[in-house]
This record gives sequence, structure tokens and C-alpha cells, in this order.
Amino acid sequence: MTRVLASDPAGLLTLNGTFFAELIAFILMIIVLGRYAYPRIMQAATERETKIEAGLRASQEAEERLSKVQVQVEQTLEEARTQAREILNRAHQEATADAAEVLAKARADAEALIERARSEIGAERDRAIQDLRAEVATLVVDATQRLLGAEIDAKAHQRLIDEALQKVGSTPSAKAGQN
Repeated sequence: MTRVLASDPAGLLTLNGTFFAELIAFILMIIVLGRYAYPRIMQAATERETKIEAGLRASQEAEERLSKVQVQVEQTLEEARTQAREILNRAHQEATADAAEVLAKARADAEALIERARSEIGAERDRAIQDLRAEVATLVVDATQRLLGAEIDAKAHQRLIDEALQKVGSTPSAKAGQN
């Protein structure tokens, strides 16, 4: 056991040779650290802070670019949707126009067919009338020859045919056939 003498001053700080040596060593250590270590530590801290700030700025710029690209993508998608709607509308209009064109062509073809049929019917009616007149003329000549008992000459024959045709042409049934 150690014995404490009453002559030793009691306290936290005793001023003796060790204290002064420790104080000098502490001051020298602060000077050496302040001169050589502290500037390097501060430089490393400043560089690290600069790198962190640059990383944050780059991150913010990347986020801004991303938001701009997203806006552009939305605009592009909207333009594509608009173009798709326009293409569909145009295709519908073209299909409607094509259908109307086909219908108009079909009507024109039908009208032409009806007109051609009417022309053919008219031509057939005219041929039938001519054939009938020729037949009537032949019958008139035959009947005239039988009544007269002799053949008539070409001039009289033509005159009789013309008269018979005029009579046949002026009858109500012949007029109704011409209409």
C-alpha cells in the first residue's frame, strides 16, 4: 500500500517537471500537426466535398434531363396517337369515297344497260314494223294480183306498196306501236 504523506499537495494539477514536459510536447505536436498534417487533411476534405457537390449536381442534371426526355416521349406518343387517328379517319373517308364511287359506277352501268336495252328494243320494234310492212306489202301485191288476175308492172307495184304502207302507218295501232 502506498502511503500518502500530508506534505503532498492534493489536487488535480500538480506543477512539476513532467507537467512542463507534457505541455511542451503537446504544443510541439500541435505545431507539427498544424503545419504538416492539418493542411493535407483540409485539402482532402475540400476535395471530397467538391466531389460530392459535383456528384449532386450531376445527379440533378440527370434528373432534369430525364424529366425533359419523359416530356418529349409523351409529346412523341401524343403525336403518334394523333397521326394514327388521322390515318384511320383518312382510311375511313377513302373507303366511303370508294364505296360511293363503286355505287355511282354501278348506277351508271345499270343506266347504260337500261339505255342499251331500250335502244335494242326500239331497233327490234322498228325491224318488226319494217318486216310487217314488207309482209303486208307482199300480201297486198298478192291479193291485188289475185283480184285483177294478172301481174302488174313495177311502177304500179311500187305505187300500191306505198299506198298500203301509208294506210298501215296511219292506223291507230301503228301509231301506238311507234310511241
